[in-house]
Amino acid sequence: MLDITRERSFSRTYRVALDGSPVAEWSPRTWRSGGRIELAGETLELRSTDWGRTFEMLAGDEVRARARRSARRWHVEGEGVTYELSRPSLMRGRREVLRGGRSLGEFRRARMGSGLTADLTDVPPTLQVFMGLVVLTLWQRRDTAAVAAASSG
Repeated sequence: MLDITRERSFSRTYRVALDGSPVAEWSPRTWRSGGRIELAGETLELRSTDWGRTFEMLAGDEVRARARRSARRWHVEGEGVTYELSRPSLMRGRREVLRGGRSLGEFRRARMGSGLTADLTDVPPTLQVFMGLVVLTLWQRRDTAAVAAASSG
């Protein structure tokens, strides 16, 4: 099980845990999507490119994983495997992980929007964390846009 939760209520730092054991901390950048994370003894960088339609996880110059948006779905490639992040309902924020049309689990918001949780089968830990950070970033973008729209109206 993957859990990505804020360290404190208004903190920007998130604690990443797999099966209850802490594996990393992530502090997203303030004005741009992405940030650095220490995972399995190496420094990985999450960055957004192509006007937010692509995310990459890099180890140095090597791309370890990539997520690309296509309509309502995100195609995630990493470790020689392709997954799909779909949104089963426009009304709910959940993101389902599919491989070959088979559901491997879904990302759900943690209590009061403080992060996310997922129970994914047959997904390597590094890709679980990558997809979790992508989903968390997408939720943050959506929440920010909703607040901005409400305040301008």
